Amino acid sequence: METSWAKAAALGAETVGVLLFKNIFAIAPGALALFSFRDEPDLYASPKLKAHGATVVQTVGTAVAGLRDLDALVPVLRELGKKHVGYGVLEAHYDVVGDALMKTLEQGLGDAFAPEVRRAWEAVYAVVKATMVGDNYR
Repeated sequence: METSWAKAAALGAETVGVLLFKNIFAIAPGALALFSFRDEPDLYASPKLKAHGATVVQTVGTAVAGLRDLDALVPVLRELGKKHVGYGVLEAHYDVVGDALMKTLEQGLGDAFAPEVRRAWEAVYAVVKATMVGDNYR
């Protein structure tokens, strides 16, 4: 997990972030409406998208680093989940992001994204999703 993330992060937070958002919008084009950069003329060159993508990638890095200390990580993820409700994020959007994250890791890691690495990422993302969703959509 940490090794695969280090390889992905080495590609650069901005690069990985833009790729992640390309994958999100390929899966769910309507998701673009949730973002302040939705009207940017050259979307994937937008400084706003690049900055937001880099922030998301850095947050994933924080989550990966925090896997060894779930007592500290869980409250951060819960708070992040609450914030995303206010942004208009729906529970179904977490599946889109999970699929886009797997696609991004596959693209960035190539052969290093072996089946066992994918399964580990899917398991971790399932926990992240469950924690962020929490009771926010009941």
